Amino acid sequence: MTPFQRVSDRSLTRILPGFTAAWKMVRRLAEVCALLVFGLAATSAGARAQTPEVIWSGTSAGFDVQWTDSDITVRRGQQPVFSARAWAEAGLAHFIAVNRAAGRAQPPDCTLLRSIRLLAVVGPMMSLEDQFEINCRREAHPGGMVRLITVNLAATGSLAQAGPDAIGRVDTRQPGRAVLLSDLFSEASILPALAGAPPLRDVLRRAKREPATLPALIDAVAHAMSAGDGCYTVPPDLLASFAFHRLDADRVVMRLGLPGGGPCRLNLTTADVSFAAPETLASALRKAADRQEGFLRDQAAPGRSAVIELRSGHGGR
Repeated sequence: MTPFQRVSDRSLTRILPGFTAAWKMVRRLAEVCALLVFGLAATSAGARAQTPEVIWSGTSAGFDVQWTDSDITVRRGQQPVFSARAWAEAGLAHFIAVNRAAGRAQPPDCTLLRSIRLLAVVGPMMSLEDQFEINCRREAHPGGMVRLITVNLAATGSLAQAGPDAIGRVDTRQPGRAVLLSDLFSEASILPALAGAPPLRDVLRRAKREPATLPALIDAVAHAMSAGDGCYTVPPDLLASFAFHRLDADRVVMRLGLPGGGPCRLNLTTADVSFAAPETLASALRKAADRQEGFLRDQAAPGRSAVIELRSGHGGR
């Protein structure tokens, strides 16, 4: 052992005045540095944990689509053209405006949960499954529904902002960005396809109706509810309640979505209807079917959704 090794901190303080204070300062600095490193590491880990998980991304008709576990966003070049989160926020703002109690400045205390799934991307259009749940403190039961909707990314205007609910509905007289079946196919082909779809066929048979025009068919089935073991309500915006599904040779199969009601409000009853593929869509449909641009048949990530939770006021229960 050398003389230096036998020197204690106390003897050092006698030999080197002020050493104890300096030694404490060094140790304190080391502790601070360790805390800073730990904090930065924790912040970095937290940032990584909050980074959205990309479920699918691709390009179709010049639109760049990215689907994550917290949003679906679309850009055209540097220009943002769609965000599922912004759409959900607009829906909640609409709900608050419609349902705010008279004379109350505060919004209703509600929690909104939207789970939005990308089912198909065809040219400038994308089909979504949109599940909506809302809990409000003044309501005895939660609300909600599931629907199908197809969005025209090249169009402008609002999307399903009519009605009293946060999910909204499409005003088929002014559909905005929502695509209608009548935008894609002739009324002469839509009428027999819808009238022959099992749920609607049953509604027409119970009502003893044989509509001769498409407007008459919509009038006959709108708001009708299922009988027996079924659980669906025919939405008044039926012409907007569909998704691209699959391509069969030269025919395209579209999937209708009829939302549930009451205790089975989160059910979705579907019916497939087939049409001759329009020439204007033939190339986009083929590319989507081959997954060159976009996709069909819920091929990207079955069961995955972008989940968006929003609150108004103090939130729901």
